[in-house]
Amino acid sequence: MELRGLAEHELAAVARALGQRLELGDVLLLRGPMGAGKTTFVRALAQGLGVRRPDRVRSPTYNLCLHHDGPRPLAHVDLFRLAEDDLGASIGSAAFEALGLTALTEAGTTPSQVLVVEWADLWAEPPDDALELELRLELDDFTRRTLVASARGPRAEARLAAWEHASERSG
Repeated sequence: MELRGLAEHELAAVARALGQRLELGDVLLLRGPMGAGKTTFVRALAQGLGVRRPDRVRSPTYNLCLHHDGPRPLAHVDLFRLAEDDLGASIGSAAFEALGLTALTEAGTTPSQVLVVEWADLWAEPPDDALELELRLELDDFTRRTLVASARGPRAEARLAAWEHASERSG
């Protein structure tokens, strides 16, 4: 799915619609340059999830992971500060485990949250079943964004299909 020319309020509406369709255990991998709107997207997604204080969603860059309570809790991770080790390697599973997040993506565990990872391209071993979202600034209008969404794995494919269907009906 690709949506072009989204103003901030349109991006927020799209994110809320996705949040309404996510379930515990779903994983979103967010990519995009600094200032593309990743955290803005997550804040609106949190509204759709029903987290108790979506206004408190902010970039977890310095905390690495922030948890937000609600009927469908959100674990919001930002890998930007862990971008590279001295050799330029991507974040491996050991670093992700050190954050206490490996259990959120392991098969056979009872899912307790929705996991959103900003700067996900830095994660060397992301889960096999995840929604992948890329946000880009429009070259001719920096107030507009392009959102490209794809899915890998059956669970993510089902979420993407439901989200696309809802977008078609509302658009």
